[in-house]
Amino acid sequence: EYMEDYNTATLPHVKYYDFPKWEMEEYARKKKEAHDKATAAGEDHAALDELRHKEEMAKRAKQKKIDELRQVTAGMTAEKRAEMKHQAQLRHEMAVAFKTGDEETRKRLQRRLEPEELAKR
Repeated sequence: EYMEDYNTATLPHVKYYDFPKWEMEEYARKKKEAHDKATAAGEDHAALDELRHKEEMAKRAKQKKIDELRQVTAGMTAEKRAEMKHQAQLRHEMAVAFKTGDEETRKRLQRRLEPEELAKR
């Protein structure tokens, strides 16, 4: 049944068509429910505190990823980035040679891509 709905693009729920939008709406709804529950019951705001804590942890994790990415890119020189692009190109050429059955080219590229320590042996 799901397969038929998927193939005919008649899925029953809105979330299947724009998941990020649905996810944000669901998040806002849960946040509002937690806030309403905490204020209506006059509780010690445990549900609201828990939600705030989760938000803060997600924000910290996102910031940590951004900081790590900045640190990695700051440590790279233009030559290193160019070398990484060149190696990616060689790996692609090696994959094409493998798929076309060109063993000689594949072996040559594989030797070229090996780390220098292994190539010296």
